[in-house]
Amino acid sequence: MKPKILKKNLKISGNKTFGEDTEDFVQAASFAQRWLNTYKDSDHIPDHAVPDNFDLRNIQGYDFTGNLRDQGPCGSCYINSFIQAIEGRMKMKYAHKKIQQPDLSIQFIMNCNYLTEGCEGGWSIFNGIFAEQGGIPTEKCAPYNASTKHKKCGDFSQCEPHTRVVTSEYLNGYNFSPTEL
Repeated sequence: MKPKILKKNLKISGNKTFGEDTEDFVQAASFAQRWLNTYKDSDHIPDHAVPDNFDLRNIQGYDFTGNLRDQGPCGSCYINSFIQAIEGRMKMKYAHKKIQQPDLSIQFIMNCNYLTEGCEGGWSIFNGIFAEQGGIPTEKCAPYNASTKHKKCGDFSQCEPHTRVVTSEYLNGYNFSPTEL
């Protein structure tokens, strides 16, 4: 099953071309990266500097998120959301270089991360830990097929990691208590 790329709501999402060679894009990228370039980490951002509303889907008309995908009959929302967050971070990090970021592989994590349950669900934090250790290849190398049946991690042995998570941290909340481990 080839992943179905969904259309975004253009009333919410920016509709300018991400990475275009314009002064508008340079200003939007600079605006998106302002905390990254000003503070050592998120703990150093003073509360008064944090806006009431910040939406990566529309930063001065540009969408800094990855493509939306239809997960089909597979319970892979925990991987879809994780990949979406990583793709957004990559777009923010490399926006000043105007580098188009490829879609990252959901299927690879579903089949290769032994800490998850594939289409039966899982915890995003374990995707972060996995991506720290092994990295994430592109969707092109390990395409999504909404199932883990008849696939094994070795099927993707030729896939080189494109993106690696440096540090993943658990933010307390949403129906998970570390005592469940």
